[in-house]
Amino acid sequence: MLKSMLAALALTLVSASACADTQTNGRVSPALFVMRDADSTIYIFGTIHVRPTGADWGGANAHAALAASSDVWTEIEMSPETDARGAALAEQLGHAPPTQPLSSLLTPAQNQKLAALEQRLGVVPGVLENMQPWRAALVLSFLPIVRAGYDPASGVDRDIDAYGDAHGKHMHGFETIDEQLGFLANLSPDLQRQMLLESIDEADEGPQAIAEMTRAWERADLAALEHDVVSDTRDQYPQLYDVLFRQRNARWIEVLAQHMQGSGTEFVAVGCGHLLGSDGLIARLRARGFNVQRVPGP
Repeated sequence: MLKSMLAALALTLVSASACADTQTNGRVSPALFVMRDADSTIYIFGTIHVRPTGADWGGANAHAALAASSDVWTEIEMSPETDARGAALAEQLGHAPPTQPLSSLLTPAQNQKLAALEQRLGVVPGVLENMQPWRAALVLSFLPIVRAGYDPASGVDRDIDAYGDAHGKHMHGFETIDEQLGFLANLSPDLQRQMLLESIDEADEGPQAIAEMTRAWERADLAALEHDVVSDTRDQYPQLYDVLFRQRNARWIEVLAQHMQGSGTEFVAVGCGHLLGSDGLIARLRARGFNVQRVPGP
């Protein structure tokens, strides 16, 4: 269960991710799609927000497509100001009311298990007590990944953003950091509690889960990614799936359709989970009549 939650967050929300220091063979070939009409080209690249520090962010096709594009789209516009806003907003939205500390949501046995996990992870006692369950769940899920050597400043999206800034690309974001954190803060209390309980029970599984997703992304194993990220999330966390995938994809489709009415070449980089499945960008764009093709490997 935790694996699908981590997968959904790591492949859909830039703001919720940590980045991995896992083993990689140095050569990656993630999937790249292209949508064309007479005067417009939009490359669609599925990212993973978790990557080994210093690892290549994409294969030769993706590098060439980004270089050829004048405009670059990511989920949010990334900047020091956005990072600072995200940190402040996470503190604001993730703060529990005094009348409902985290321990009040758990049974005595669950609180004992949480205390043992906090001690094992080196969490300062009492820090989680004032957090909303969604934020505490993220801390408990991603802290083992960070402790395993993951770098929160790395990631495919940040590398793409840095390239765009350095080469004078026009940078755009589909969403704001306020919207992304709002998706999590507005989850139902029942789902937040479910996420918290599973993060307590399965926190140690995080590094292995992220490593498996990273390997699948590197070799463009879309079937594995669709199963672990999209299908499992839809089946196990239907509300999370609706908020993180279906609703956001529907909004982004309208932006892409509008830009196909113009001209030029653009590069879209969003979490890989958004491309996959019947509600994914690729299927939805094709259903709208757009010519979307997989770019053959080099």
